[in-house]
Amino acid sequence: MTDVTSETLRRWRESQGWDVPRMARELRKAARDTGEDVAAHHGLVKMIPQWERGARAPRERYRLLYLKIFDDALSFSRGATIGVDFAVRLAELRSRADGLPVPGEVRALETAALARPRRTRTPAEIRALAAEAVAQLHEIAGKLTELSALLGDDQVGEGKS
Repeated sequence: MTDVTSETLRRWRESQGWDVPRMARELRKAARDTGEDVAAHHGLVKMIPQWERGARAPRERYRLLYLKIFDDALSFSRGATIGVDFAVRLAELRSRADGLPVPGEVRALETAALARPRRTRTPAEIRALAAEAVAQLHEIAGKLTELSALLGDDQVGEGKS
């Protein structure tokens, strides 16, 4: 988790619609579930904003608790769990792609894009986009499995000829 930035910690928290006190409660709950010893609630409420601003880096036990919390929060059907960072990045990419113009419209939209305020996705929209992306990835994985099976059968058939 060395590549997780302070911004990522904030995005993870906000993706669930949690305020700082709720994040502190979730950290304490995850610690209790794993038998970890962590700071008191009021101490976490002070540390979380410092971590999110980059003023301090969370210790390893807190980084591991973040991973546990957000891997659990983004677990989806069929027991598949995707990385939180992947889900957040995918949601960001989809958000950016929604705003891309059709090739013929680029010049007309350049001026309009500068004039309009940038649309920000709500945490609920990000979660919905992430869930939709995961469902699509599952569908693609299933199709790839089917194609691999077909290719395997064809190659065996070709070897017999």
